[in-house]
Amino acid sequence: MDVSKREKILLGGMGAAILVAAVYLLWPSSAPRSPEMTPQQLADSKKAAESQLQSLERIQLSPREIQAVNNAQKPWPRDPLSPKPPDPEAQVDRDKFHFTGFVRVGERSLAVINGREYQVGEQLESGGFEVSEISPEAVVLQGLVRKNKVRIPYQDPSFFAGH
Repeated sequence: MDVSKREKILLGGMGAAILVAAVYLLWPSSAPRSPEMTPQQLADSKKAAESQLQSLERIQLSPREIQAVNNAQKPWPRDPLSPKPPDPEAQVDRDKFHFTGFVRVGERSLAVINGREYQVGEQLESGGFEVSEISPEAVVLQGLVRKNKVRIPYQDPSFFAGH
């Protein structure tokens, strides 16, 4: 096996990186010390905080600003950056419906759902939902009890026939 100069340099660099990583991970380290405040620093900090509070008391806040400050101090019901969890019931409902046909005659639109024709406002045979919107791309069903809306996209009937 003939190793070129370039390959020797690459292997040497990789070996050095592994060695440095091993030393970094395995070398005992001392726990980081928390900075301690001297009595003078603590007194200065308290004095600065009191000064800020006094200056805030002189400011006249509007009722809207007061409400914003009060709301900011309350705990949030959920993380506003986390994605909204999907409605598991809507997913179950969506899986039991198949929109496989669309017909428009004049102003009237018909949708073929689970092999039956429906128009807007009709209740599905399987119950629990009525058709609220029909378009060539999808139908929207509305729950009769929960009033939730479920969008069912058009599905090519050949998909179900195995073609």
